[in-house]
Amino acid sequence: MEREGEKGFVSGDAFMREHPLCKRCYRLIHYGELTPVSVTAEEYRQTLEKALKRPSVILYVIDLFDFNGSLVKGIETLLRGHEIVIAINKFDLFPKGTRPERVKQWVVREAVKKGLLVRDAYVVSAKNGQGVGELAETLDTRSKGRQVVVLGMANVGKSSLLNRLIATMDEDEGQKLTTSLYPGTTLGMVSMTLPGGQLTFTDTPGLLGTYRVMDRVCAKSLKDIFPIDRIKPRVYQLTAEQTIFLGGLARVDLVKGNPQSLVIYAANQLKIHRTKLIRADELYEHHVGELLTPPCEDCARDLQPLLPKKMRFTKGRPFDLVISGLGFIQFSGLESELVVHAPKGVETTIRPSLIGGNKKGPGEGTKWPISRRISPSSGTR
Repeated sequence: MEREGEKGFVSGDAFMREHPLCKRCYRLIHYGELTPVSVTAEEYRQTLEKALKRPSVILYVIDLFDFNGSLVKGIETLLRGHEIVIAINKFDLFPKGTRPERVKQWVVREAVKKGLLVRDAYVVSAKNGQGVGELAETLDTRSKGRQVVVLGMANVGKSSLLNRLIATMDEDEGQKLTTSLYPGTTLGMVSMTLPGGQLTFTDTPGLLGTYRVMDRVCAKSLKDIFPIDRIKPRVYQLTAEQTIFLGGLARVDLVKGNPQSLVIYAANQLKIHRTKLIRADELYEHHVGELLTPPCEDCARDLQPLLPKKMRFTKGRPFDLVISGLGFIQFSGLESELVVHAPKGVETTIRPSLIGGNKKGPGEGTKWPISRRISPSSGTR
């Protein structure tokens, strides 16, 4: 861009360097400053349609930690006629002993439920390189002169994985894509052809979703919820009429049911607080942003109040309660009545347990939640 202030602006001095960076990327890499730029759902769809005008191999990058929030909504029809290879990224965040093959089976099964016709899937880590070599070989074999279109939601690690792939396939990879923990780093469609012209990667911008907590918090609070290191699962015993807070961003009430264990998979630095249900409203009102953080003052207004949603279960197999963009909680599958509180628009969903549950999902006698939204003023009892 020629005009300073526009996204993608490159100064004259920077343009003369071997690998020029735009002003926005330079400030992001060296100073951690992000100039927010969002891509609307319609703009994303138009970009994807342009990229997929010819037969392609789709490299669909999924964040295993936030699988539900990783799925780009409403693009299934656009992907028909193209080969889909799923990269199950951020496996390095999961506890040691987590089985890659089981994770792969779980992801493929859930992706097919969402209407994705998956040809291959690989459990990978852009951070440590696990599985990237095998993925690179598959893309090289399957492409057969076709472009590889890389897509996924913002912050699933697309650019980091693509940098790994290029380094694996081309020892003299040169310029790399800018990466950061902030959503929306990649602004537009970027194409790169490897030496020999046999393989072209087309990277699409990551789509921000208002239904994910990570896209709603400020940069300061994002650091408090974004997992960087291997997750240490936190186990809690919850009895009837107890509440557990995930910072001040979500809350789960066990209204009725037998005492049960639950396992929280969230960023290690996220503060968890357990209290009695009768005290929960007062605790939130007086301590959100203090004891219950994040959110902070800069992003609290957009994330309040927390709206309740009732869920009822009969006895069955373990399940995950997912709070999109924040983490998930594994429940043991005992009969219970829950109320889940989250910011307006943030998705709270139920799925078969990713870790430790029966791979076949809910068994006979297990009912998925009967859920309904109730007003904040109506209480949780």
